[in-house]
Amino acid sequence: MRLFSYIRYKKTVSLMMLSCIGFSACRQAVEVPVPTNSLVGSAVFSDNKTAIAVMTGLYNTMHSPANISDGTWSIGKFMATAADELHNYFIGVASTQFYKNELSSNPGTYFWENFFKFIYIANSTLEGVENSGSLKPSVQQQLKGEARFMRAFINFYALNLYGTIPIVTSTDYRINNTLSRSPQQEVYKFIVEDLTEAKKLLTTEYLDAANLPTSEKIRPNKATATALLARVYLYLKDWKNAELQASELIGDTRYGLTPLNGVFLKNSQEAIWQLASASPVFTNTMDGFYYTLKTTPGISNNNSMTDWLFNAFEAGDARKTDWVGSYTTGTTTYWYASKYKNSVRSSPVTEYFMVFRLAEQYLIRAEARAQQDNPDALNDLNAIRRRASLGNYNGPTDKVAVLSAIQRERRVELFTEWGHRWFDLKRTGTLNALMEGPTGITAAKGGKWTANDTILPLPISEIAVNPRLGQNKDY
Repeated sequence: MRLFSYIRYKKTVSLMMLSCIGFSACRQAVEVPVPTNSLVGSAVFSDNKTAIAVMTGLYNTMHSPANISDGTWSIGKFMATAADELHNYFIGVASTQFYKNELSSNPGTYFWENFFKFIYIANSTLEGVENSGSLKPSVQQQLKGEARFMRAFINFYALNLYGTIPIVTSTDYRINNTLSRSPQQEVYKFIVEDLTEAKKLLTTEYLDAANLPTSEKIRPNKATATALLARVYLYLKDWKNAELQASELIGDTRYGLTPLNGVFLKNSQEAIWQLASASPVFTNTMDGFYYTLKTTPGISNNNSMTDWLFNAFEAGDARKTDWVGSYTTGTTTYWYASKYKNSVRSSPVTEYFMVFRLAEQYLIRAEARAQQDNPDALNDLNAIRRRASLGNYNGPTDKVAVLSAIQRERRVELFTEWGHRWFDLKRTGTLNALMEGPTGITAAKGGKWTANDTILPLPISEIAVNPRLGQNKDY
C-alpha cells in the first residue's frame, strides 16, 4: 500500500472495533462506504460510538502484530538492533539490514506506510468531527484532541527516523501526492502547535469507549500530550519549556515512580499512556512474548541483549535483576529484556504496553535543568537511581559530567523502549562516533557504517508516486 496513492483506489475501509465497547480484542470490522478520495466516510462521524472507534481502532492497529509499537517489526526492536542494545539472530532482510546498519529502500516501507496511514486517519477524524452536526460536544472535543496528539506523535517519530518529512494535513490525494518534504524546524513547529492545542482539548481524566471516566490509561489524555511535549522541547533544546512540561507531570499526584516490577503492569501509577493488547488471546504484549527466551534465539524469538547493554549496568542496579532475564543452554547464557513478564499465550491480561511513563519525565527534567546549570538536576537523577536501589550520584558535578551521567541513566532505564537509545545518540551527536570505524559497533555487528546511516531511506514506491519527496542522500 502506497502512502499517497492508495487513497484514490480505496472505496471502503475496515474500521476495527466499531462494534466494540472496550479496548480488548475485536475480530469484527465494519465496511463503511466512502468517497473515492477519502479513507473514513462521513457516516462514521454521525454517531458518537463509531466516531470514537475510529481513534480507538487506530490504537489497536498500532499495537497489532507487525506494526510500530512492539514486537518483531516495531520501532523499539528495529532501532534497538540498529543501535547497540539487541543482537539479531533472524536472517530476514529487514532484520539483518537494521542490525548491520545497511538499509535499503525496502525496510523503510514498514514504518513509512504505517506512519502516514495513521496521520491520514487522524486528519480524517479532524475533518469528520468538524463537519459532524450530531456528535456530543464532549466527544467532538476529545476526538479533536486525540487526533492532534496522534498526528504529532507520528510526525515526531517519522521526523526523527527519516530526517525530513512532508506535513500532511489533508485527506485529498490530489494535494498529498504533490507534497514536498518540509524542513525539520517547520515540522517541529507543527508538532508543537498540535500538542499545545491537544493539551487544551484533552481532559485530565482517562476516558473509555463511551467517553466516560475510567481507570484504564489506554486513550490519550492531557498528561499524554504533556509528556510528548516535554520530550519535543528536549529535542529542540528548549530547556526551559522541557523543564516546565516535565514538572507539570512530576507534580501531578496521580502519577508516581513505582517499584520496578510494577512499572509495566496495566494501569500502573507510573504509566502515562499504555496500549491494551489488540490480541490478548495471543499475548499481553509482543515484547513480552518475543523478547522472553525459552530456547536458543532463532526464527521466532530472535533477539538477545548485547554485552554492551548488559555491562552498562552498575553493580547493585536492581534493573539488572528485575528487568533482565537469562536463558542458559550448555555453557552459553543469553540475556534478554524482561520488562514485560507475561509471555504466556492466552493468559490473563496483567500488562499493557507502555508508551509514556513518569521516569522519562524525571530524566527529561534532569537534563533540562543540567543544561541550565540548575543543581536540582541531581535530585531528579537520584530519584531514578534510588528506585533502582543505587546510591545517589557522587561523581563530578560540572555540567559535562552530570549530562553524561544522565545519558548513562537513560540508557539503563529506557532500554528497548521506543528507540530511545538510538534517538538519544542521534540528538546528542554521539551516534557516528560510536558506530563508525573498524572498532565501532557496526563493524562488530558485521556491517559498514556511513554517516548517512543515521536516517532511514524513503520507500522507492513512494518516490515513484511523488518524485517531489526525493530520496535521502546515498540511498
